[in-house]
Amino acid sequence: MMNDLNLRKLVLATLERLPLIVPSDIGVAVHQGVVILTGHVRDASHKAIIEFAVLNLPEVRGLAQKIHVFADVEFLDTDEEIASRLIRMIEWNISKPERDVRVRVEDRWVTLTGHVGCREDVDRAEQFAKVIRGCAGFHNHLVVSSSREMKETPLESAA
Repeated sequence: MMNDLNLRKLVLATLERLPLIVPSDIGVAVHQGVVILTGHVRDASHKAIIEFAVLNLPEVRGLAQKIHVFADVEFLDTDEEIASRLIRMIEWNISKPERDVRVRVEDRWVTLTGHVGCREDVDRAEQFAKVIRGCAGFHNHLVVSSSREMKETPLESAA
C-alpha cells in the first residue's frame, strides 16, 4: 500500500502527462488513499479527463473533487462589476419613490435587501439577479412597503 505522500506525487505526475490540462491549476491532497482535487479547468471534458485518470490509478481508494469549470477564468466578472451592473438595472427599472434596495455581492453571490413599492418590483429585481452576467446565485430579501409606511416605520422594527 502506497503512503499518502507518494500517492500525491503519483497523481501530480499523472496530471503532468494529461493533454489539455494545466497541472498548476489543480490542487492535490491525499488522505488515507482518498485524493482531493481542487482548482479550475476551462472545459467540462477536461474535468472528466482528470477524474478518469485519477480514479484509474490502482492506488486510489476514493476521489473527492472540487474542480470548477470556468471557460474564461481571466474574464470572470468581479463582485464589484456584478454589483454595479445590478444597481444600474434596478435604478432604471424599479419605481423610484418606493425604492430602497441594497445590493451585496460576495463570491459572485448576490443578496438583495431593502424595500420596494410593489410585488412586481420584487419579481423584477429577482429576474435581474437571475440573468446578470457573472452571478452564481442570489438571495432575495426585498420587502414590499409603500413610501408612507417606510417613513413611519423605524428600521429597528423591520428586523
